[in-house]
Amino acid sequence: MCRRKKVRKTAAYIGLDVGSSGCKAAVLDRDGNILIEKRREYGFEYPSKGRVELNPVTVWSCVKEVLTDIAQEKCDCEIRMIAVSSIGEAMVMVDENDKVLYNGIMYLDERGPETVRQVDEAVGVDEMHRITGLPPRMFYSLNRILWMQKNEPQILEKTAHYFLFEDYITYMLSGKRLVSQSTASKTWMMDVKKMEWSEKIGKIFRVPLERFSKIVQIGTIAGNIRTELAKETGLPETVQVIVGCHDQCAATLGSGCVAGGDVAAGEGSTESLNLVVNREKLTDDFWNLDVCLEPYIVPGTYMVPVGQHTHGTSLRWFANQFAKDLKGMQTPTKSVYDMLNEICAPDAGEVFFLPYLTRANLMDGANRSLGVFLGMEVGTTREILYRALLEGVSFETRLCLDILKSSNLPVERMVAAGGCSKSELLMQMKADVLGCDVAILKNADAGISALAMICAVADGVYSSYEEAAEQFIGITRKYCMREKLHDVYSVKYEKYKIIRETMKKLYAQI
Repeated sequence: MCRRKKVRKTAAYIGLDVGSSGCKAAVLDRDGNILIEKRREYGFEYPSKGRVELNPVTVWSCVKEVLTDIAQEKCDCEIRMIAVSSIGEAMVMVDENDKVLYNGIMYLDERGPETVRQVDEAVGVDEMHRITGLPPRMFYSLNRILWMQKNEPQILEKTAHYFLFEDYITYMLSGKRLVSQSTASKTWMMDVKKMEWSEKIGKIFRVPLERFSKIVQIGTIAGNIRTELAKETGLPETVQVIVGCHDQCAATLGSGCVAGGDVAAGEGSTESLNLVVNREKLTDDFWNLDVCLEPYIVPGTYMVPVGQHTHGTSLRWFANQFAKDLKGMQTPTKSVYDMLNEICAPDAGEVFFLPYLTRANLMDGANRSLGVFLGMEVGTTREILYRALLEGVSFETRLCLDILKSSNLPVERMVAAGGCSKSELLMQMKADVLGCDVAILKNADAGISALAMICAVADGVYSSYEEAAEQFIGITRKYCMREKLHDVYSVKYEKYKIIRETMKKLYAQI
């Protein structure tokens, strides 16, 4: 319920996050207070082995439901603007009547590994990295188009407009085809220095880039919401739609990371350690790293994300497969993850877990190994396996942090946000494994706060994102690294790296 004030209505903004497992929307006032919050869940579709898709029609239906729920709440505020963040890479293809032609192919989908070689032979992956800021991977939008050119050409022939989920929702809200620089950069087709679609890439791979949305700066005003949508949801027709950003970009801003050297740990289904980098810090040495470069919200800055695809996904998989009894005991105040934390073993011993529940490896495109529990014996229990799983995802986080440190880019501080940051057990473990303190945001849904900040800056309430962050961002807790446990985990981490490399070689042979 919203807070009622005996004053005239205050300006408020809707942050709408479209994720892989659900959408959530919240109304925040100009001071960053959450007044209303609504959400809907949906899930992936698995049409066949190795294929993972998200239905855009289902997503849009859920978006309309949460907006309708918000409109029905009575609140002493004036909703002025709405901004959207979303997953990256996955495309929405529509015909000339805006009918969706194909589900979004998700980052976990295993179609098209051969497209990386195709791109390398045509352009060279090093050159692609320098143009787009993206190292070679199989899950970018370009890869999906190349796969469809060979396997689903009839779909491409009917496609009038290509969207990513961010600009698809923005379009459905406003009727304007605009996409942020951060989300467009995830396609492998945007020139990351010029901030525009790469004509060279479009020409070489026969991609009609004119059918993609116009690339604009985050915070651009798209226009008012569609009249028919206002009537359907109950939102005022005066609500303006603001161009949002990629979800990891939003999570970074919502963590209060606005300066070079700030690191935001996005702890969701995926994990991303997002380092904010000033443009002048990008030397020639940077391009030798196998990492992404994404335009950031603050002009003149970029974001370098490293991470793992199946972070929170690993926890959800474990709960679904090994804790069905606990799921049936959930209450509004205690989730299955809370109960797993309570029964978690104090030590995993020599049991290790590799959190690779998909072959689409974010940090190592050559690593085709899959998830593994190693070191089990007759006395291994569910509780021990869960401990090993938490350690495994934490060791992967340390691998990511090591990559950032090897880049010689400044790393000043770390702030964590997202659903998994609510787990005290996991966050303390991460501080111990990483060897650094981890601060937790007061508002765990950092992306929602960031979207409201984008709106407030666009509305002229704040002159800069730095000023908005001072008002919006608060830290609720800090987990301090414990030296003795860090030493213990460092020994296990060295074993983990050996196991990881061994499994990588094994899967290359079988």
